Amino acid sequence: MKQKTLKFYFIKSLRWIIFHTLHKFNGNLYSILFNLYATLFGLSGRIYYKNKFFYVKNNLGLNFRFFHRKVGLLAYLNGLENRGKELQRAYCIDNIKFEDDDYIIDCGANNGDFFLCFLGIKINYIGIEPSKIEFSNLKNNIKNVKLINKVALDKSSQKVDFYISSEFGDSSVFQMKENVPSTKIDTITLDEIINHNIKKVKIIKIEAEGAEPEILYGLKKNLKKVEYITIDAGPERGFLAESTLVPCVNYLLSNRFILIDFNIDRTSLLFKNLKI
Repeated sequence: MKQKTLKFYFIKSLRWIIFHTLHKFNGNLYSILFNLYATLFGLSGRIYYKNKFFYVKNNLGLNFRFFHRKVGLLAYLNGLENRGKELQRAYCIDNIKFEDDDYIIDCGANNGDFFLCFLGIKINYIGIEPSKIEFSNLKNNIKNVKLINKVALDKSSQKVDFYISSEFGDSSVFQMKENVPSTKIDTITLDEIINHNIKKVKIIKIEAEGAEPEILYGLKKNLKKVEYITIDAGPERGFLAESTLVPCVNYLLSNRFILIDFNIDRTSLLFKNLKI
């Protein structure tokens, strides 16, 4: 029993050390070590390197790429299909029945990972991603869909500061760290995105590194069209790293939504419209 326990902790420690060392390598060497790590620990993810980007090998017909090495280790070590299943659980949507032609709005789309939750379904996907590199990946990864390179907030047609922290997908309109580069970016509201041609939205996913309430406040007149909203309300707002759970819950409960699920590990919340 003691030997088994020691072996368990040895393997766990070794895995942790290798995992947190891999991102220091780049290019083809990173790809080789990534694939070796995945093989050693029985994970299905495999990647290759081409023209400064990394691509996830798959049998899904997706030319799925990423740029930041830490994101690759966190997201793609177990392949794209498993990534989709992981996010279904993370956003509490694994028990929702999705169908062809459902409208899915991905607010804070990053590389487009949320799209992987709907493999095999012909959804109407709308992805919103402000960061330049991530939006470039998003355009490469998901074809024939509507993609918006703006930041969703409570007011449209404005320019706001956007702080770039892409290693873990932490870019935000709120500065979280000192000496983080910023750029000006145009704003848009969810009310503007959900135009008169869209009669119903099956689900909106909101993950905005602390700007979740402002995104919701930009959804007023068309909120009644939305059946589900899933939100990452973790402690990511500004220097104080505040959670946005309370304002998000208050806004949606006051607008006839009900909280139906909660993922404590991610602080993600799933709401349902009581009128649909």
